[in-house]
Amino acid sequence: MRVGVRVMWKFNAVVTMASEGRYRNLIEELSALGEFRPTEFLGVILGELADRKGALEQIREKRSDASGFTDLRRVIPVDRTFTFQPVDFPARLKESIVSYIDDLAGKRFYVRLERRGLKGRIVSPEVERELDAFILQTLQMSNRTAEIDFDDPDVVLVVETVGDRCGVGLLTREMMERYDFVRVG
Repeated sequence: MRVGVRVMWKFNAVVTMASEGRYRNLIEELSALGEFRPTEFLGVILGELADRKGALEQIREKRSDASGFTDLRRVIPVDRTFTFQPVDFPARLKESIVSYIDDLAGKRFYVRLERRGLKGRIVSPEVERELDAFILQTLQMSNRTAEIDFDDPDVVLVVETVGDRCGVGLLTREMMERYDFVRVG
């Protein structure tokens, strides 16, 4: 490894704690599902779930009978991760979502960016609008369409930043209906 190069720890889930939650307790519960690490942001944990679907089911079951995960607010599964500098963020983000465009064709969707850190350097609504336009334009170039719908989306394209780390994923309607803790903020 070169000196001065930070290696990004791999993650496939961004977890947030309930406002009255107990941080250590939540990390301990999550550790049975994979590897989790606290971040520099209060109540935000990055994790690598060993079995994402199985983990979401375990969380759902324990929450339904109040036997666990009471300190958990949200789990956002992500498929792609990268590090970035604010200046290259829009371009890196567009590169990372190209593979989702086919999944958005013919659907109602919206983009949600949850930014932690870099206040004033990354403006969430601007990035969301830019990605919406990029997706619609890319679809139009191949004679396909999609519709932006904040009230009843089929899918939400989530972008989660934690400092200079970014995770991107798709939350389907079915996923959000089945898991009450998988939702945008």
